[in-house]
This record gives sequence, C-alpha cells and structure tokens, in this order.
Amino acid sequence: MKKKIGLLLVAALLISVPNCTNADGATKVEINGKQVVYTKEAGAPFVDDTGRTQVPFRQTMETYGCTVSWDGTEQMAIAQKDGITVEVPIGQPYIYRNGIKVENDTAALIQDGRTYLPIRVVLESFGAKVQWNGDTNTVVVTSGGQTTGNGDIQVHFLDVGQGDAALINDGEFEILIDAGVSAEGTKVVQYLSDYVDGDLDVVVASHEDADHIGGLPAVFDAYTIEEVVDNGRTSSTKTYQTYHNKVQAEGADYAADTAAQNITLPSGATLEFLPITDVYDNANDNSVVTMLTYGDVEVLFTGDLSSDVADANSSLFSDVDVLKAGHHGSRTSVSSQFLQTTEPEYVVISAGLDNSYGHPHKEALSAYLNTGADVYGTFRSGDIVMTTDGQQISFDTTEKLTLSDVGAKSNGTTPVQKPVTQPEQPSKPVAETTVTYVGNKNSKIFHRASCSSVSRMKDSNKVSLNSRDAAISQGYRPCENCQP
Repeated sequence: MKKKIGLLLVAALLISVPNCTNADGATKVEINGKQVVYTKEAGAPFVDDTGRTQVPFRQTMETYGCTVSWDGTEQMAIAQKDGITVEVPIGQPYIYRNGIKVENDTAALIQDGRTYLPIRVVLESFGAKVQWNGDTNTVVVTSGGQTTGNGDIQVHFLDVGQGDAALINDGEFEILIDAGVSAEGTKVVQYLSDYVDGDLDVVVASHEDADHIGGLPAVFDAYTIEEVVDNGRTSSTKTYQTYHNKVQAEGADYAADTAAQNITLPSGATLEFLPITDVYDNANDNSVVTMLTYGDVEVLFTGDLSSDVADANSSLFSDVDVLKAGHHGSRTSVSSQFLQTTEPEYVVISAGLDNSYGHPHKEALSAYLNTGADVYGTFRSGDIVMTTDGQQISFDTTEKLTLSDVGAKSNGTTPVQKPVTQPEQPSKPVAETTVTYVGNKNSKIFHRASCSSVSRMKDSNKVSLNSRDAAISQGYRPCENCQP
C-alpha cells in the first residue's frame, strides 16, 4: 500500500482551544458527564504552544476506562480498552492505533516529570466524541461506538444509475457523499437504513448538479443530519433550490469545503477536504474533492472534477489506493499526468446502464486499464462495497471492467444487487408489544423497541433481544439516542 504525505496538517485530529480561560482560570475535562478532578500528583490540563489541550495521561485514560502502561525503552505511553491499543510516542507528531499510524500536528510531552497527551486524537481513537465548551472552558468527552467488526471500515459505492452516491461506514459514524438524482432518493434512504441508526453524521454534496444532490432532500427528510459540507456555490435550478431549502431547514452545522475542518472518524481514519480554492465557471470544476485515509489505505473522491483542474492542482494529489473515477468515467476527467500522480490500484466508476452520455468513455476506461488497476463499475456490479482494515483492501465484486464495457451497454445483462456480507445472528420475527430490545444485525446496534430507528429498519435486519445483557453478549452496542 502507498502512504500519502498530506500537504495539509490534519487539524481536525486535535481540539482547538482559544487562548482564554474561565473565571477560575482552569481548563477542565468532563468524561461521560463527570468532571475529572485531577490530583496534584497527576498534574493539570493546559494549552500547549500550538493551541492544543494537553492532559495528564494516566488519570485521563484510567478515568475513561483504559489500562495504561509505559514503555521506557521506546519512550511511549500505552492505553488499552475493548481490544484497541493506542501507543503515544513522546515528542512525535503521530500516534499508533492497533499498529496503524495516525498523523497529528502536536505531540505528547513530558513536563515536570509527568506525561501529557493531546486529548482529542487519543480519545477519538477509542471511538469517543470530543468537543469544546467555550463557555465553561471544558473539554467534553462522551463514549461512542467502536469500529465495525475487527476494526474494518467500509466504503459503499451505491448504484444510483447515472449519478453518484457513496457511504463511508465506520461503526456508528457514517458519511454520505452525494445521493444521485431525485428519483434515487428513496433507494438511498432505504440503503442507509441498514447502516445508520439515529442521526447521519455528515453529508457532503460534491457540487450542485442534479445527479449528485437530487436525492439528498429525501435523505434530509429521513434523518437528522449533524453536519453538511458543500462547495458554497449556488444555482438557480429547482433541484438546487430544493436542496438548499432542506439544508436551511435542517439546522445542521454547515461549512463550505474551503472552510471545512478535516473529519476524524472513530477508527482514526480521516476525511480530508483538498483545498482547491480557485473558482471556475463550470460547476464540475468546483466539485468538493475529498481523501479518506485509514492507515496505509487512501480513497480519493473527485466528484466531476475535470482533468484540467486536477492537473492545475497536481501538488494536492499523490499516490492513492482507490480512485472513485471522476464524472462517471468521462474522458474529461482523466489525464496521463493525473494517473501518473495518483497511481490507483483500484478504480470504481459510477454510471448508468445504457446512459445517453456514453460513460464510461473509451479514452477514460482505456487509461484506467492501462495503469494495471482493477476497474469496477456500478452498472455491472450494482452496489459495490470496499472493506479495509487500514492495510488490506477487499471488494465484494470480482466483475472487473474491460474495454467491452465502454458506454455501459446492457448486453442483455443487468447489475446484480447483492447483500453486504455481515455476521449472521439468529433472528425471529419482532413484535414490538412483547420484545424489550431490537437489534440491527448489520450495524450491530440495539435499541428500545419504541426507538424511531427501529421503524426505519428492514424486517430482515431486525433481531429480537430479551435483555440488555443478551444484546451485549451477542456483540451489540447500545443506541446513543434511545440509550437502552
């Protein structure tokens, strides 16, 4: 696998703290609703020279429920919890989560004989949510869900015909990038119901074209969205106006991509917004471009960005493992320079069967194949799911494209919709009048039977659970909304 050295520091890994204090002059830490009262021996939180909160290592991590140790030879603090090991080397701008390097822009340090750690990057590696309350000068930490299965995350490339939609699934944290045309909104919502319990964490709208944002209003109607990122441009089209009105009504945190902070997922993966700051006349060239990095694995999403703009911003790109092909495999979105820079090992093309644009174009498909990459298409495989542990990559399809797939012609075949492989659990029909808890066998989250998330589940994904202990023993996690 290849490792990209990002040109931007991943600021979202760390919590920014203003250089101010509250009335008592102290920075506080609250974990799961309880303030941590630091002993004199442990030390006290402080803001370092980079404006980041450093906290006493041992007392903070033990309060969170971790087992802690110290490797004097490597000068490394170690915390363990729920099968996750986080190693924090002193003086280095990174940590390790289960052996996978997570970049940072500040470092743990030893001060007055005490070990201090940058709180956000470490606790988010255990799935915690870390926020800043400026009114009380408090770092607020709440326990979150863990990563799926054995630490894998998934990227789902949805078959939405001649459009784009992708879901990044990291346990209880999900990011949706686009949702196809309006007619595909119902399909997207139904697909999400297998993976999203409660709120949808982030929606990224790559640009204002109908085949990318048309299905998003249905998503806004079905879910509470916590954060929305788009390119900040407007349009006079009815599709855009509907999307814009839904964003306004949602009341979610909003940012244009040029101002958006990079997103840290519970696994330690990051979604980086690449800073293409110039404004172009063509909507495609103003696409939000994102890079998902998990360990040694990188996935690049370029929306409908043209090769001219990509080449003009070539310093932002480097080796990637998976490329979501730009503009449905159009000849305008690929160049030899771009492919020499990115060198993808896998390419996924989202295009509609028998589409009127001739996507994927021969020039593009040929260029992708000539790199030696495995190329897949939603018009052949249906929904495509990529799974990675940060080192290895697997796809749930073996149907690789060839030059005979130019134009996505049907050839008498149709894409096969297949279920995502998940560990099966014994199930039986759910009757909400008698069942105490209901589990979702895909997301491995359980709920009170009255939880609103239960009504959005497919019946085939529901598992009846007679007690909380039974749910936990079968590997389910409690819903954060209904708190069973």
